[in-house]
Amino acid sequence: MNTRTRFVWALVALALCIMPIMSHASVEPENAESVTDGDQGSESEGQKNLPRILLAETDSIPRVQIGWMVQGVHRWHDGQRPYGPPIGGEKIAPNLNCYVSLGGTRIETGAGHPEGVVIRLGLTKIESSKPLFEKIDPKTDITMRVSGVRLNRPVKSHDNTGLIHLKFSLGDLESCSLPGTARNQYLMTDPDDTLGGRVSEGVNATPGGLDGQEGHGDINVLVSEDGMVAEMTVRVPYGMLRHLQDPWESDLPGTFFEPIHLHAEAELIPVDTEPFDRAPMPPINDPTDPMD
Repeated sequence: MNTRTRFVWALVALALCIMPIMSHASVEPENAESVTDGDQGSESEGQKNLPRILLAETDSIPRVQIGWMVQGVHRWHDGQRPYGPPIGGEKIAPNLNCYVSLGGTRIETGAGHPEGVVIRLGLTKIESSKPLFEKIDPKTDITMRVSGVRLNRPVKSHDNTGLIHLKFSLGDLESCSLPGTARNQYLMTDPDDTLGGRVSEGVNATPGGLDGQEGHGDINVLVSEDGMVAEMTVRVPYGMLRHLQDPWESDLPGTFFEPIHLHAEAELIPVDTEPFDRAPMPPINDPTDPMD
């Protein structure tokens, strides 16, 4: 085959490649509808431009308030806390460090809403030998509040997702002949919540302990009218900080070993998102396994 013949066959092959492409581009389906810049189906222009991932606006620094009763007077400690990792924190009261974090899923186990975000307020003992709440009156409550949480898109509270995580020292567990796997305890709002099958009532959890009923605590989340700013308020009776397996029956200050760390959290979801079905689940593993 000479050079001229090769050139002709190359042109034919090129034409055969281009023809289907041109044909496909010039034919529209019978039912096709034109969409202008101002018409994006059922999605409004505002919705189209919203970010899909919930994040905090870090320019807005949350404010924290921690309070408890001392000799019949409600004593408050407060301060601003920039978002940080869910560990440690900065001093806010005589023996308390405090942090605020936003993100992740409920207790980092994947038991939360796939589109949700968690407000988390944590307290950590500075000296483990001293009480968490200095001179707290017996049979009274602790109140924790974080306000000014500004989001990057409108949200609503995901009802019944509130919980408090209590973490105890291994030394305290050992002194009461409890295993290291008993280190973590959970107080939940929903009486049917098992955190996706990861906790069991009476072993490491008190489902419904924060449902607001008599003798229980509660967690309330308020969202501004535009859905962009959230506030979480937590109230928990001091006696509920006692470990479920503590052999001593008393819940008076100084008569049981306290957690060395606790955090309260609740979940927010976008306003146009359906709540997550959290039907009770049997344990997916041994509920006494350690959890961070």
